[in-house]
Amino acid sequence: MFRPTISKWTFLVFTLSGTCMGLWADPTYAKSAPESTELLVPVVPSAGSPMEAYDKTVFEQTRKLKDTPRWALAHADADSKPEALLRDFSCAIGRSLTKEGNPALFKLISALRDQVHDTVKVQKNITKRVRPFVGNDAPVCTVRPANAASGYAYPSGHATTGWSSALLLASLFPDHATQIFARGREYGESRVVCGVHWASDVWTGFLLGGEVYTQFSSNPANAQVLKEARDEIAALPAASSAPANQQECAVEKAGLSPDPLTQAP
Repeated sequence: MFRPTISKWTFLVFTLSGTCMGLWADPTYAKSAPESTELLVPVVPSAGSPMEAYDKTVFEQTRKLKDTPRWALAHADADSKPEALLRDFSCAIGRSLTKEGNPALFKLISALRDQVHDTVKVQKNITKRVRPFVGNDAPVCTVRPANAASGYAYPSGHATTGWSSALLLASLFPDHATQIFARGREYGESRVVCGVHWASDVWTGFLLGGEVYTQFSSNPANAQVLKEARDEIAALPAASSAPANQQECAVEKAGLSPDPLTQAP
């Protein structure tokens, strides 16, 4: 029975550009490209590779999660709009974050998400990897697009968005960094549970999320919006005066226990 482990996830996420590269694709794939179309992530797992086999196994196993609490959470995580991202990380931070109550933070998250979108679009157009639900009738947690083959899979935009957002929020709410990082990982894993991404799409999204965050946070053009968000957070009242929605937090907790990617359903 398939039983991936957290240690395997951690190892792969942080070593994809090293010794694990041999699992992903033919090393002769490397080619030069203009900067605007440069591949910033490991190449797509090649046909017949161990990584491709692993991706397929994960996809098959996680189809068993249909109609479970984890499936419902994956459906909720499919919304990657900035206001939804603030809500998704509210439980981890311990306070309700909203567009109306945190306008500077909303502006910051929106700017980061825009950069993620532009970066991921370039990467997907290079790799052109087909999504796992194409060519079969396996259940997915969202409505299938009319043209299922038109949206490429690699890397996962949601995973890139979730992880870059987690890095940003952890820098702004350092006392909650552990919970924020856990939620960022779970947010990416939701795409595997949902059936719209391969596991390696998500791992690569984590890697790309780190790259995008580093570029975004170090760009002088973003200094002012970062300062505004920090000033806004510093002026926030005690978390107890604006607690996260406990009903939503309970649903989130129920959906994450047990972790579907560490225990076979």
